[in-house]
Amino acid sequence: MMLSYHEIAQLRRVNKRFDTTCMALLNKGFRSAERYHTKCLKDVKTKLPRRESERRNHKLSRHCDILTAIETRISLLSMTFLKYVDLSLCCFIPGKVIDEIFSVLRTIQADENPPRAYEILQELRDIPRWLWSILIEKIVPCLKVQLT
Repeated sequence: MMLSYHEIAQLRRVNKRFDTTCMALLNKGFRSAERYHTKCLKDVKTKLPRRESERRNHKLSRHCDILTAIETRISLLSMTFLKYVDLSLCCFIPGKVIDEIFSVLRTIQADENPPRAYEILQELRDIPRWLWSILIEKIVPCLKVQLT
């Protein structure tokens, strides 16, 4: 039985030992999602034609659009969380985001003709917006206190 990253994030509440283990798993999961995304993007880009005009009509153009959009989300999440993670002040908190990144990546790897980027990325667009507001309003002020 495998747990989702969302379930792992919820298990942090059990006790301190679970918290420490789950924090490590969440951080590892986010780094793994980053690496998997990079691999997928590299694979797609090597199969695309060099000319931009030919890329637009290529069968992998949707794959590339989706992967580029995911790259933006991952970069924003990295800038938001990783400075605090690297200082060991917190872990990559949103396990649901890791699950969604992996879900989208698996879908486009398996599907020769994936849905349009805006369709498949709807959930991944909404979660970081919600997450960003919680992070700025509630989490960062607590982390800044820990820094001083």
